[in-house]
Amino acid sequence: MDASNRKEIETTRPEDRPAEAAKGIRDEGTERRNLEDELRSRAKQQEALAQLGERALFEPDLERLFNDAVSTVALTLSVDFVKILELLPGGSELLLRAGFGWKTSLVGAVLTSTDAGSYAHYTLNSAAPVVTADYAAEIRFAIAPYLKDHHCVSGVTVTIAGRDGRAYGILGVCAGKARHFGAQDTSFLAAVANLLAGAIQRRQLEQRHELMIRDMRHRSGNLFSQLLALFSQTAKNSKSIADLASKYQARVLAMANAHRLITEGGWTSIPIMELLYVVLGPYLDRVSFGGPNIDLEPDPIFNLSAALHELAANAIKHGSLSRPKGQLDLNWSVSRTERGMTLILDWVEKNGPPARRPRRLGFGSRLIGMVIERQLNGEVHRSFTRNGLSVHMVVPLTHERWPSPGAPAGEQTEDVDSPSKDARLP
Repeated sequence: MDASNRKEIETTRPEDRPAEAAKGIRDEGTERRNLEDELRSRAKQQEALAQLGERALFEPDLERLFNDAVSTVALTLSVDFVKILELLPGGSELLLRAGFGWKTSLVGAVLTSTDAGSYAHYTLNSAAPVVTADYAAEIRFAIAPYLKDHHCVSGVTVTIAGRDGRAYGILGVCAGKARHFGAQDTSFLAAVANLLAGAIQRRQLEQRHELMIRDMRHRSGNLFSQLLALFSQTAKNSKSIADLASKYQARVLAMANAHRLITEGGWTSIPIMELLYVVLGPYLDRVSFGGPNIDLEPDPIFNLSAALHELAANAIKHGSLSRPKGQLDLNWSVSRTERGMTLILDWVEKNGPPARRPRRLGFGSRLIGMVIERQLNGEVHRSFTRNGLSVHMVVPLTHERWPSPGAPAGEQTEDVDSPSKDARLP
């Protein structure tokens, strides 16, 4: 027998077979335990989703649902930190709406931005969950300071979808130690994000219906007195019946257009460009626009529409739009101030007649002050120059992305835009 045959026989000697069999049994036992662990983990996640889904159906308070959600995710995935980030109006900042493990002072505060190259920007533009094995070695995006402050090592983020294909926020988790997040973990997190998105949109729809009923009752009850007050104020500042008729007709039409925007939009937010097209439609070829196409809620739409109509009417009659070569620059931005997210809008007329400061404010100017300063708690600053009129407006945006339970249908609220108050304005 040659050496090769002897070697083959030696490797399969009977005394070696028990060791090989034992090793196979150990491997099989390990695989079985891994499979059992995976099945238990999957069952745990399915149970958590079922319980959270039941709460989402019957819990009217979204804040309470968010707190339940972050706690459930933390316990189910055994992670140190969980966050629900809200995308604020303007889309440039994210607020920590609910969290698990973070410093308590961060909840309710702006946590990060969506600047190009940021973690949030990458997540919001990703179609799938974003998994990071080691934040310190991450090269796809910059790591936000709050993650470093909390010594986060590994994490996953996923977008919370909003209506019309727009992102509503971010759901994310991270661990203080190196952690492998598998497909099962990311699928669970995506399922929770979808569940939250459905609950948010369902609650918003309910709140819109409540708002429509209250608003329709409020506006229909005050419509005639509002029209009478508007007629009375316009008549005091009109030189003739024809002047009264034209001014009154234009102001009523502006009110009707604002109502149409709100009602056709289903009492939801409206892009600012839609409002500007309605107000400045006949003069779009002479107007330059600059700013983000942010969404405005019904109250800012209605009041800002009235202010812009008065500015446009003045520009057409006395300002830059009264001249063939006159131009209008309209620029705006959204930034955070002490009053929250705020719209800053600049109306600048060019190539028109010199603007002169009037000896007394007319009704149109007083109306602008009323709707911006009194009803929206904003500011109006006018500049009269040789180049034309410039108006700087600061408008707080009353925008609640996660609505709280609505007031009962019969509850009475202060009538901040009551026509009877308008009639007493100086």
